[in-house]
Amino acid sequence: MLYDLVIKNTVYVNLFTHEMYPAQIAVQNGRIAHVTQPGEAELTGKQEYDAKNKFAVPGLIDTHLHIESSMMTPRHFAKALAPRGTTTVCADPHEIANVMGLEGIRYMLQATKDLPLRVLLLAPSCVPSVPEVETSREPFGGKEIAWMLEQPRILGLGEVMDYPGVVADTPRMREVLRAGREAGVFIQGHAPDLADEGLSRYLAAGCESDHETHRVEEALEKLRAGMVLEVRHASNCYDLERLLPLLLRLDCLENITFCTDDTEPGDLVEHGHLDEMIRIAVKGGMDPIDAVKVATVNAARLIRLHDRGSLRPGNLADLLLVPDLHDFRPDEVFLGGELIARGGSMVWEDKEEKLTYPNTMLLKTPVRPEDFQVPAHGTSVKLHTIAYNDDDKFVTSLETCEFPVENGCACIGNQADFSLFAVFERHGRSGSRALAPVHGLGLVAGAVATTISHDCHNLFVAGRDPQEMYLAASTLAATGGGIVCVEQGRVVFQLELPLAGLMCDEPPQVMAQKLEQLKKVLSRFGLPGHTPHMLLSSFALAVIPAVRLTDRGLLDTIRQEMIPLYVD
Repeated sequence: MLYDLVIKNTVYVNLFTHEMYPAQIAVQNGRIAHVTQPGEAELTGKQEYDAKNKFAVPGLIDTHLHIESSMMTPRHFAKALAPRGTTTVCADPHEIANVMGLEGIRYMLQATKDLPLRVLLLAPSCVPSVPEVETSREPFGGKEIAWMLEQPRILGLGEVMDYPGVVADTPRMREVLRAGREAGVFIQGHAPDLADEGLSRYLAAGCESDHETHRVEEALEKLRAGMVLEVRHASNCYDLERLLPLLLRLDCLENITFCTDDTEPGDLVEHGHLDEMIRIAVKGGMDPIDAVKVATVNAARLIRLHDRGSLRPGNLADLLLVPDLHDFRPDEVFLGGELIARGGSMVWEDKEEKLTYPNTMLLKTPVRPEDFQVPAHGTSVKLHTIAYNDDDKFVTSLETCEFPVENGCACIGNQADFSLFAVFERHGRSGSRALAPVHGLGLVAGAVATTISHDCHNLFVAGRDPQEMYLAASTLAATGGGIVCVEQGRVVFQLELPLAGLMCDEPPQVMAQKLEQLKKVLSRFGLPGHTPHMLLSSFALAVIPAVRLTDRGLLDTIRQEMIPLYVD
């Protein structure tokens, strides 16, 4: 038979038998037609490609990520991933959904067509993450979920973040999960530290996986209960390194996949994507074939993709040629039998698109200088305060702190290691806004305003000086969203993100340069870590332990109860 394409001189990595042997791979109509076994005759094709004895493996599959976290449109995001060997992603667009509602879902469906990356979406299950305590553009219930699950390329329910609501069987989560179960689709979980009977109730409700597991003991309990671990390596979270000792002693890795969740452009450009996870796993002691299988066969099984994940005849011809399995760096990437990347660069022909974006900065009333002052009487006032952990800046607790009062306002930012958070609802709904003191964050100077504030992406401001906070917020409010940094009374950095206040139409290399500038400014302000802007985006997230600030006020995220700002 004369095939469309025959890739010759490969070392075929057989993920079914754990073997490696010389083989030829035939492609017909974009799918695997035949893979030769030892001793078979030569194949012929209309096109023939010499693999030069490189290892042939399936394209990699990421089971959980958010395109919006890259701050790039899907087209540029695809161009960052494809040369690294990722050919399919399972994307949860709940970031843009919180800002634009169903219109954001329609945009993502349109923008992810005809890319050098197969983008499959999950219907956001928690928009907002917890509706009683924060404000999004258009809350999603069972009706919206059912509509999304009828759309092409939406293959399941996105991460079910309201795990307390699932365990408590609240009406909202009962309705959302019923829609997923009745459709018979994959339901992705999000369950940090969930254990014992609560874990069982979460699984019994239909949630199948978790990417929020950080500890070996927690991981083992979840695996024993039958949960799939989507082991994460993100720009702001390195769970793979933490959990690798457990993975190495497991006899069975069937319920393990890899995911990247939130990855910034600089890391994609410099370090890679799932290919980096495979390198980390192999360097840490995992068998290379096992590592590839986790990122392909296991991933396809979890998200019910029966036409990829292996080079079985009939599957999509998404495959990689890799010179060294122990230093996993794809040299050639084929998508549907078409060569789209070689030597780390795209060869796919890009088509420029001109995009227009609706304004999503819909503040009901303008930002005012007094919005950054806490009114108080007497000589001092006790306030509930967000306190940050010295060892883990994603973890918070509640403190009671006493502040001096001057001119009818609490003096907060001029106290040692104290700063202020402010959140403004920006979706044109409630007009709510909130302010709270913060202790132990490390902010020493400057103010920053951003519309990247998970998950509702309201206008968030952090700083020490109310006037600088006002300048940052008012400057950002005059644009379509993004990030503004103020230092010594002037704007020192501005990144405009006109698409929902989350993304812009810039290539990975350009975005990597801009974010490097931002990181330097935020580090100078005192924000810690490799990705301080990602830490910044988590300060209002209503499902991260244990205290956060939303547009409705201070929140106990464990009990999902509001906390009064004033102690008395």
